[in-house]
Amino acid sequence: MAEGHFRWKPTNLIKKVLCLPMRKTRNDIGLKLDVSYILSNLMVCSYPVSTYPKLLYRNSLDDLILFLTVYHGKGNFRIFNFRAEKEDGDYKDKDLVEIAAKYEVRDLEIQEIRSTLVNDGKIPISPIDLETRTLVEEEANNVICERIGWLDHFPPPFELLEDIIDRIENYLSASKIKVAVLHCRMGKGRSGMVTIAYLMKYLQCPLGEARLIFMQSRFKYGMTNGVTIPSQLKYLRYHEFFITHEKAVQENISNEAVKFKFKYRLAKISFIQPSSLVSSKSAIVTTNIQHYSDDRNILITRKTLYSDMMAHENGDSMAFTFDNDHLTLENDLRIEFTLGTKKSKAANGIMSWASYASCWLNIYLETLMQIIKDDSPSDYFLVDKLKKNGKFFTIINWQDLDGFGELSTHGLKLFQALRLEWETT
Repeated sequence: MAEGHFRWKPTNLIKKVLCLPMRKTRNDIGLKLDVSYILSNLMVCSYPVSTYPKLLYRNSLDDLILFLTVYHGKGNFRIFNFRAEKEDGDYKDKDLVEIAAKYEVRDLEIQEIRSTLVNDGKIPISPIDLETRTLVEEEANNVICERIGWLDHFPPPFELLEDIIDRIENYLSASKIKVAVLHCRMGKGRSGMVTIAYLMKYLQCPLGEARLIFMQSRFKYGMTNGVTIPSQLKYLRYHEFFITHEKAVQENISNEAVKFKFKYRLAKISFIQPSSLVSSKSAIVTTNIQHYSDDRNILITRKTLYSDMMAHENGDSMAFTFDNDHLTLENDLRIEFTLGTKKSKAANGIMSWASYASCWLNIYLETLMQIIKDDSPSDYFLVDKLKKNGKFFTIINWQDLDGFGELSTHGLKLFQALRLEWETT
């Protein structure tokens, strides 16, 4: 019966070319899927679709559900979708329900396929296979997919990152036969962040080792370095700092992070050693200060400033100082820099492609990482204990900012480093 599922499709060649960098898991039922096992119960894939034309080159949602049902059993898998951007080809919840219902009708056939694969040694024999040789079913209202997304090439809000990996662990720890399927767009940046954070927290892997495990499990040798966007790596270092605390302290820090929202204000943004192009004011750098919308599918700009508003200071820098009474922001803050001119809209559009950089920061964690010492009290993280009007700063070198999309390039260098200063209120 399993042989009847082997099939060749013209779309398979297209998918093979587009998924060239990925280390895909082979299967014995004739499906061409971009799916990579990181652990036996944790896998990453590119996002699945259910309509043309994207079915020509993306994972088929139907094939993915068939694969999971045959290899892991009905009701034993959950998809975690990290995409927040909406596209016409995205699958809907009703698509999942319809596909699950279709395979419900074919349950006996799928059980026979699975039994054949077990007998042929194609898939491991589980204790349940030994006892019943049947698929394991959960309650009828089993959740197939959780949508917990944010925008591509960015880190999630820090609290969301922690929530996601805890959700995955809660699901997997309920049974040894559960599997979690993670996907974003290509199964690289967003899925990689979550995978690495999970390995760090629940398998006690150091950050470097977790990155290597993900890279080697998901990609072919030499094709990519995995998670490389500086802000995503910054948030993984926040995570590294966070999990060094005891579990009870982690919960307290998470609670305090909520209190810290709008408890700081930006005080100053400085360009250290700005380029002659900028310092001479022959061009303008636009700085946008942003954070996520509630649904994390768009960015909200809270403040826009221009380099011709900045004052020259001693020590070869340009700075903008904020008023004392405004621009208190969420913890997770994005600052974006683009090159342009106010003289011509056409020239401005062209120049915007000449240079681009941005960064994300979680101000609460940046503050904690600066104040913690070996002799810090056990409750050092409490917002009420933070010194009112305390002044803090961080310096980020130009090359350590995010570039165009997932690329490391930034174009023309606008300054040597960014200095960001903030105060608690």
